[in-house]
Amino acid sequence: MKLRERAGAACRFVRSLFCLPRREAVHLESRDLAFFLKYLRPVMKLGLLCILFSILLSAVKVLYPLTTKVLIDYIFLGKDPAEAIEELTTFLPTWAVEPISGIFFSLTAFIIVVILLGILTVVFQVFSSYVTVRFREAYTFHLQTDLFGHVLQFPITYFRSHQTGYIMSRLTGDVHMLEYVFSRFLPQMLSNITYIIMSVGILFALNARLTLLVILLAPLFLVGNFFFAKYIRAMTYEERERQADIAKDLQEIIAGIESVKVHTAERREYQRFSSSLSAAIETRIRNTMLNTLSQQVRFGTQSLIMLAVLWFGGNAVLSGGMTVGDFVAYTAYIATFAGAMNSLLSFPILLQPAFTSAERIQELFRLAPETDDTTGIVPERMDGAISFSDVSFSYQEKTPVLSQVSLDLQRGEISAFSGRTGAGKTTLTSLILRFYRPDEGTILLDGKDIATLNTTWLREQISVVSQDLFLFNTTVRENILYSRPGASDAEVIAATRKAQIHDEILALSEGYETVVGERGAQLSVGQRQRIAIARAFLKDVPILIMDEPTSALDEQTEQAIIPVLKNLSTSRTSILISHRPSLLGIADHVYAIQDGEILKK
Repeated sequence: MKLRERAGAACRFVRSLFCLPRREAVHLESRDLAFFLKYLRPVMKLGLLCILFSILLSAVKVLYPLTTKVLIDYIFLGKDPAEAIEELTTFLPTWAVEPISGIFFSLTAFIIVVILLGILTVVFQVFSSYVTVRFREAYTFHLQTDLFGHVLQFPITYFRSHQTGYIMSRLTGDVHMLEYVFSRFLPQMLSNITYIIMSVGILFALNARLTLLVILLAPLFLVGNFFFAKYIRAMTYEERERQADIAKDLQEIIAGIESVKVHTAERREYQRFSSSLSAAIETRIRNTMLNTLSQQVRFGTQSLIMLAVLWFGGNAVLSGGMTVGDFVAYTAYIATFAGAMNSLLSFPILLQPAFTSAERIQELFRLAPETDDTTGIVPERMDGAISFSDVSFSYQEKTPVLSQVSLDLQRGEISAFSGRTGAGKTTLTSLILRFYRPDEGTILLDGKDIATLNTTWLREQISVVSQDLFLFNTTVRENILYSRPGASDAEVIAATRKAQIHDEILALSEGYETVVGERGAQLSVGQRQRIAIARAFLKDVPILIMDEPTSALDEQTEQAIIPVLKNLSTSRTSILISHRPSLLGIADHVYAIQDGEILKK
C-alpha cells in the first residue's frame, strides 16, 4: 500500500511539472525587449568592450585543442611539418611564419607558446571580468533608477493595495535577473558563436566528413529547448510571485512586531510565514526539476555526438584516414565545441527567468502614473479659496463616503470637521490633494478645477499635519527639512520653537543630529507629532490640513500648542479634522460629516 501511495505521489509530482500555473497571460513581444535596449545607450562603450574581450578570449581558447595535435604528431611522432607550415603562410604574414613554425620542431618552443597562450588567456579574462561587472552594474543602475522613479509616480491607491515587501521584490529581484540578459547573455552568446565558427573551420581541416556528421546532429539540442521553454518560463513566473509573497510577509511581520508580541501571535505568524515559504520551496523544487530534465536532454545529445565522433573517428584512425594527433585534437575540439553548442542552444531555456523578470518589469512600466506633470495649469498667484460643488465619492461601488457635498473654504478661516471614524473626514482632504478623483462633481481652487492643475504644484501649496505619523530613519534636522529642503538652520529652529519641541530636541543625545530610528522609533509619539507640526511651520504654504494634530499629545502640551496652531492658520485656508472640543474651539466654522453629508454645527 505504501509503495502504491508513493508511486501515486511521484506521478502527481511529475504531472505538476508540466501544468502551467494559472495567471493572467502576459506575452513579452519584440517591442518589449526593444524597450530595455534603451538602457544600453549610456553604457554602450562598456558593452562593446565587454563583447570585444569575450571574443578575444574565445579566439585564444580555441587554439588550445590544436596544440595537442602539434605535440603528438610533430614533436612526439616526428611527422614532417612542411604541409602544416605551408598552410600557415595562407593566413599569416611571412615574418610571423618562421618563429611560429619553431613549435613543430622543439618541445621548448612548444612550451613557450603554450605559456604565452596562458598569459593571454589570463589577461583577457581579467579585463573581460572587469568590463563585464562595470557594464552590468551601470546597466542595472539606469534601469532600476528609472523603474523606481516610475513607481514613485503611481497613484496612492497602488501603494495602499500592495504590500511594501511585494513592491520591493518587484523593484530589486526582477531587475537583477534581467541584467543577466545584457551583461552575460550577449557577451557569452557572441563568445560562443566566435568559438563555434573558429572550431568548425579547424574541424573541417582535420576531418570534413566527420564534421558534416557533427553539424547534422547539432540541431538535436533544440528539441529539448522547444519542449521545456514554456514550462520553465511559467514556473519561473510563479516562483517570482512566491518570493514576493515571502518578502511582503516578512516586511509586514517585522514592521508590526509590537502588535505581534502584544497579541502573543508569534506562533500564528510563524505558521503564516512557514506556509508561504513552503509554497515557495515547492515551486522552486518543480522549477529546478524542469531545468534538470532539460539539462539532461541536452547532455544526452552532447554524449550522442561524442560517441558518434569516437566511433567514426576511431575507425578512421584504425584505417589510416586520421593521425593520432588529428583524432586527439578532434575529440578535444568536440568536447569544447559540444559544450559551446549546448550553451548557445540552451540560451532559450536559460533566458526564461530573465524573460519572466522582463514581463514583470514591463507590467510595472505599463501602469500609468497618476499624473503627467508636463501638463496642467500652474497659476501665477494663489489665494487659497477651495470650493466643493456636488462632490460624491466612494471607495467601493454602492457604498458612498461623500454624497453631493457642496462647501466653501475661505482663506484666513479655520474650517473644522468632526464625525465618527470612517465618516469621510480624511477622504475630504485626500480629494483636495488629488490622491483620489471625485466620482461626481468638481473641486475648485481659486475658481479653477483642481483636475486641470499641475499636481506637483498643487501639493507644493499644501502642508499636512497627519495623525499617520511617519519619520524617516535619519536625523531630526533632515526630517524637519523634508518639507522644505532649502531652509536655513535658523528657519528650522524657528519652526521647532513654534511647535514647542526645540528644547526637547536639544536634550537628545546628538541634538538636531540625533538619528530618530525607523519610523521615529527613538522618539515618543508626542515628540514625533510635534516634529510633524514643525514641518508644517517650515513649509509655510497657503493651505494647511491638520488631521488630528494633537491626538498624541497630553492635555498640558495640547493647551500650549493650540495657540500656536491658531497662529499657524492665520492668513491660510485651514482644514482641521478633530473630535476634541478644546481644538474645535479655535475653528471659525465647525462641520459634522454624517452619512456622506456635511452638516454645519
